Parts: sequence; C-alpha cells; structure tokens
Amino acid sequence: MQRLKKFLSKRYSRLGRELSAPEATPTNPPTSASTDTGQSCRGSIDLSRIERLPFEIRNEILLAVNSIADIFSLVHASPTFHQQYRLDRAFWLWHCLKQEIGNILIDAYTVDTYNTPEFSSIRTRQKVLLYIEDYKQQRSEGTESLPQPPEEDVIRIATFHTSIIRTLMEQYAAWARANLQGLSEPMELSRTEERRILRGLYRFQIFCGLFGPPRGCGYYFTQDNINSERRLQLLLDLYEPWEIEEILCTNAFVHAKYRPLIKQVEWNLNPDNPSFDDERTGPHTPPGAFHLANSTSEIVSVQDDMISETTRPYHQDTRRDNQYSDRDRAQDNRERMRFKGESYDSPPFAWVVFWRELYSNLYGDYIPASFRPWGYVMWDKERLVDTDAVAIIDREWKAMCSRVVDGGELGDPRDEWTAN
Repeated sequence: MQRLKKFLSKRYSRLGRELSAPEATPTNPPTSASTDTGQSCRGSIDLSRIERLPFEIRNEILLAVNSIADIFSLVHASPTFHQQYRLDRAFWLWHCLKQEIGNILIDAYTVDTYNTPEFSSIRTRQKVLLYIEDYKQQRSEGTESLPQPPEEDVIRIATFHTSIIRTLMEQYAAWARANLQGLSEPMELSRTEERRILRGLYRFQIFCGLFGPPRGCGYYFTQDNINSERRLQLLLDLYEPWEIEEILCTNAFVHAKYRPLIKQVEWNLNPDNPSFDDERTGPHTPPGAFHLANSTSEIVSVQDDMISETTRPYHQDTRRDNQYSDRDRAQDNRERMRFKGESYDSPPFAWVVFWRELYSNLYGDYIPASFRPWGYVMWDKERLVDTDAVAIIDREWKAMCSRVVDGGELGDPRDEWTAN
C-alpha cells in the first residue's frame, strides 16, 4: 500500500488540475486504459500497470485504502479507478471512514445527526435522553452493526470529517505542540495520535450538541435544562477517564482559539462604537450586530461553564455514589494499569505515568490544568520521551500529593475514595 501511495503521489503531482475531482462524473468515463485519451494520456505508460488490472484486483486495491485522503488521491490519479469508485461512491467513502477512524465512526455518525436543523428544532429534555440512549446502544453494538446511511448522508459525514474535523485536528496539533518544546518531532502524526485528537473533537461536538445553547440563542437555562450532575451521569460516564481528558484538552484548545477571535471583533460590534449611528438602525449598522455581540460572550461562557463544571469533583462524587462502576472498583482495588503500547482504546502513556501505573477513574480538577494546553493524553510515548513531559508529570504529581489541605497533606486523591 505504501508503494502504491508513493506512485500515486508522483502521478497526481504531475497531472495537477488535469483530472477532475472525484465528485464530478466524467461525461464518457473510460472503460480501460486503452480508452484513456486526450488530456490524461500524459503518463499513461506509468499508469498502465494499474489501469489495466482486472476489475477484481482493482476492487481489492480499493478495499486496502484506509483513508479518505488516499482514496481521493487514487481516483484523482486514475480514470479507471475513478470510474469504479463512482459505481458505488457511498460504499467506498463509508468503508474508508471505517478504516480511518475505527470506532470513532459512531461518534462521527452521531455528530451528523446533531448537526441537522431538525435536531435543533426538536431538542427537548426528553429528546436528548432518547438520543443518548440510542448513542449508548450503538456504542455497545459497535461499528459493524451501524448501517451504511444513504449516499447523501455519507457524503455529508465525509465532507464534515475532511473539511472541518481534520482541519481542526491539524490546527489542534500545531497549537498543542507549540506549547511544549520537543513535541513537534516527528512532524507527522501517528494513526493513534490522529484518532485520539479526532475522538476528542467529535465528542466535544456531541457534548455541545446535546447540552449547549440552541443555535441562535445565547442561553440554554430553561426548565428542560439538564444540570451538570446529570450530564456527567448520562454522557461523560460512558467514556474512559482519559477519554474525558481528551474532551477537556479539546475544550482548552477551543477557548484558547475562540476567545481571541471574539476579542478581535468585540469593539466592531459594540453599540458604543462611533462607527454606528446614534439610533443604531442606519445602513452602516449590520443587522443583528448587537445581538451577536451579546450572544457570543454568552455562548463562550455557557460552553466553558458546562464542560468544566460537569467534571467538578463534587459531581464525580455524586456520580460515584449513584452509579458505582467497574472503573470505580478497579480504582479502589488499585488494579495495575501498565502501558501496553500505542492503541487509541487503551490508556495513553502520559496517563499511565501520572497515575503511577495504577488504575484511576478521576479526571477534571484532579489533573493539573497545565497539562491540557499541550494535550498530554493525545501523544504517543515515542513523542513524549523526547520532551520534558515525564519530568513535568512527575513534578506535578509530587506537588499535588504534597499540598496541605485542612491541616494535612492531600496525598494520592484516590486514597480519599478508598477511605470513605
């Protein structure tokens, strides 16, 4: 597959814009390499090796492609593969999404549901509870039981993933790596690192879609509001503790990038700005400008309070009392939690180091906030060992355990739960 990628990369760079995008159907798609004439004849000798392969072998090659970016490169480079891709575009996009993001496909599918105007218009407390139950059921059944949606939905999910989520992933990686010296090497993210960041982004979106303010409204404090305690028990308790930290790291990124943008336009939208007329109704006053100025700060405040407030120790305590889980039992029994290698569904290296290789179901305020700007749970061991990450984690652990609270040292926060 790597050899094929290199070949296609060279081919695609030569042809540039000469071949159409995969979404555009050719007027007369070629049926074999011998019919490939005109503008795509350049490089046909090189392409002949794959253009002339039997349909079944080309099908196997398509099945081996494990990302949307790669299948786009392939169908851009090869008219024959482009034709075969177009025979069932929804299948190939869905297949590549599965290969690229694994079980996160369930989160991507769920986000697509919450992104629709229909969901926003019907979002009541009862509907939110039903959607969470559906999400839980789908997670328990896994991606294999997730039916392929209609082509229109698949294209929308794939487009959101490639144009929004992956773009944010790249921005997140650049932001986080700039916050700790040494994180920039290697430059390319591993598949595991990509999936952790993607998972944090999708689940941040799920949380905000379920509990955040409706579109066009700054507040969601109504009689249907689900409080922090319920949000933790209903949604966040579904995830492993380090996965909740992925969401909190994403939250730190969103606010680090979002707040400066609000500050940049705040004065431009301020009613006291002399650019606007006294009555603020003239042609130079943008419609809804002052409503936007008010609601943006409210939305930031609400989202910030909701995600951080939901993970407060008090709510974790209440959740534990009401929904004691196998994770709580593993923590109380001090089960071993060794680093087992890079896998996005097992504890990341930094999490294992911080909790001294013993299971912990604590997160939020139990973790130093200074860890989140560099995304401590997102990175592979190979990347972290070339930084001061382990020393920083060790220093913060000792500082946390030596804090004096109510006349005594705090110690390992897990001891407090065991003592109760």
